[in-house]
Amino acid sequence: MNAIKPVAIVTGASTGIGKHISIKLSKNNYHVILISRNKQKLQLVEKYIKDIGNDCSIVCADVGEKSSIEKISSIPNIHNIDVLVNNAGIGVFNKIQNISVSEWDEQINTNLRGSFLMTKLVIDSMIKKQSGKIVFMNSVAGLNPYPFSSAYVASKYGLRGFSSSLREELRDHNIKVISIHPGAIDTPFWDNVKGDFPREDMLSVEDIATATVDAILAKNNVVHEEIVIRRTAGDIK
Repeated sequence: MNAIKPVAIVTGASTGIGKHISIKLSKNNYHVILISRNKQKLQLVEKYIKDIGNDCSIVCADVGEKSSIEKISSIPNIHNIDVLVNNAGIGVFNKIQNISVSEWDEQINTNLRGSFLMTKLVIDSMIKKQSGKIVFMNSVAGLNPYPFSSAYVASKYGLRGFSSSLREELRDHNIKVISIHPGAIDTPFWDNVKGDFPREDMLSVEDIATATVDAILAKNNVVHEEIVIRRTAGDIK
């Protein structure tokens, strides 16, 4: 690892938005630590980044589980993180009476608890050096309620509350807290979602990754606190 490079962690980095953010950060001279539950897909992203001459490392872990956080805490440079992108997320869309307790818990754990645990992992070192950027990949579901999405919406509303409070808590430490609220995006997120969703009409991962990395790279005295990204035609109904 090149010690002079800034270091970024991206969770949910094996596919979709996280993969594209990781590649873009690597092209902007970051050493990227990619985290995901899927080791095989992580290795493919790792190979791509290294094949284009950039730096990265991978950790196979579930950010919603404390045992995985302990594993992540042992990686080199964990106390010298410049950027944390809390991107890992899942969704189950169904009537409330058809959502199981385990499905509820999994969404809260991954979407909200995981972001809390990852933030706690890096925050002391960011405060010590009075510098850092923490990105939360939220959703328009963190701004507006949608039917058949109770657990997902709850997790995203909670994530917005957490990030908004954190932003004020860390403002005096020169730590930027950035929340991204995309509309529906064509990613593998939808592969196992029941329903007829017009994926060809969704936003692209490239759109979201570009906006996110632009916010990360903004000059030091500017922070894009909340970014809402929708299609010009509005949300998909």
